[in-house]
Amino acid sequence: MIEINVNKNIIEKAKKRLSKINKDNLIPSKFGYNQNRILEGYIGEEIIRDYLGIKITEDKFDYDLISKKNKKLEVKTVSCISKPKDHYLCTVNSHSEEYTHKQKADFYIFVRLLKNYKTAWLVGWINCKDFFLEGKFVKKGKDFGNFKFVRANAYVLEINKLNKITS
Repeated sequence: MIEINVNKNIIEKAKKRLSKINKDNLIPSKFGYNQNRILEGYIGEEIIRDYLGIKITEDKFDYDLISKKNKKLEVKTVSCISKPKDHYLCTVNSHSEEYTHKQKADFYIFVRLLKNYKTAWLVGWINCKDFFLEGKFVKKGKDFGNFKFVRANAYVLEINKLNKITS
């Protein structure tokens, strides 16, 4: 797990991207409706773009970035209040109650971002197909004690089952 000090430049780039969204016609995006979640997602994408030296952000529904090896990367960012532990779950929501939406990316990269946006952790990556093979399906309404999946079905996988990120 790699700890990153989030600089103001990253946050400003994410805020600039957020400002370009038409707030009057906001439709369910890859981050849902919530502006804070959209901003956090953009911060995670900018952190990964900067860390991996990727020049262009794609910002498609099915993937966010194209790697130097021409692979489609989908960055999944979740805010948190402390450094994540290895047994914490990484989640890919379905955005549907009826089925599991599988994005057209090659790899998922998971980021945890402190709620104050000062620190982030690059917790790992996995091939998208492997995520669904190794992950556990969670039906909408399932209670995990500290949280409950209320919006949609999802797949979850522990951080310690992900590949470590290198530059």
